[in-house]
Amino acid sequence: MLRIDVHAHMIPAPFVHGDEVQFPLDGEAPHVMPLRPMNNFDADTIYSVERRLRDMDAQGMDMHVISLQPMFTPSLPVDRAVKISRRINNAFAEVVAANPKRFLALADLPMQSPEDAARELERAVKELGLRGTEICSQIAGENLDEPKFAPVWAKAQELDVPIFIHPAGVPGLQERLGKYYLTNLIGNPMDTTIAAASLIFGGVLREFPRIKFYLAHGGGACPYIRYRWDHGWKARSEGKAIIDRPPSEYFSQLYFDSLTHGGPALSFLASTVGPQRIMLGTDYPFDMGNYNSVAAIQNAIGITDAERDMMLGGNAMRLFKIDG
Repeated sequence: MLRIDVHAHMIPAPFVHGDEVQFPLDGEAPHVMPLRPMNNFDADTIYSVERRLRDMDAQGMDMHVISLQPMFTPSLPVDRAVKISRRINNAFAEVVAANPKRFLALADLPMQSPEDAARELERAVKELGLRGTEICSQIAGENLDEPKFAPVWAKAQELDVPIFIHPAGVPGLQERLGKYYLTNLIGNPMDTTIAAASLIFGGVLREFPRIKFYLAHGGGACPYIRYRWDHGWKARSEGKAIIDRPPSEYFSQLYFDSLTHGGPALSFLASTVGPQRIMLGTDYPFDMGNYNSVAAIQNAIGITDAERDMMLGGNAMRLFKIDG
């Protein structure tokens, strides 16, 4: 059974120049962004394939499903975002082609233009061989249940590829989360929770029953408050505006990474959503990652050996159609 990390970030090396990320644009100066600090990790972990392979071996990891930091493109003008997404996806395809047994890749999409995003997803999957996409939990402050995003959901369902939802910050709360790194400690899991609620209550999972979303950081607060959602759906009219089933029934359409940072939390996640919905995730190479994620799954209480194998790699092999 392969051990597959489904939450591993990379910026392709050609775009990294010192402490900057530079995306070339045709006939224009490159789009430049600062390289996010790695804190306690060496900067080369974000782009060096050689360093990554050494770290994967040390962590007992067979494969990374690589994805960009998804905050780069959603705030750009559409024409720039489309060009940059194409270049990122081309570069990811080259990384995978050079190491096909160690890497799969998720496409970057210009989600501020859903029609362009759907076209790029199709190109990335059919022409480049990418296995899905990673998107932000909100797009320029808009939740994922906005009807405008339907072309992306329709295309992902048609292509039968998963969508990894990664937090991107909670608009309107940033000023309250400025201290103590609460933007990450609270903001990231909260943003994932809002995204999942929007997909459920907003009817996205109802309209696209075969779509496959997976959520970062153990799904944020979703597993813990799912039954609160059910109670609210029964007690209030607002929750029934679009969906006609209790919210928790839609959890069977979601997957979750294992990044909970604690054995009891991981065991609770497995007991609540089922081990068949959980995949190993580390958040490599950032300081909020867990690089003992293999051991965390192996040591989780209340999980059988067969269920551990599913969480370590079996579920990901099925979701990404990986041959054994």
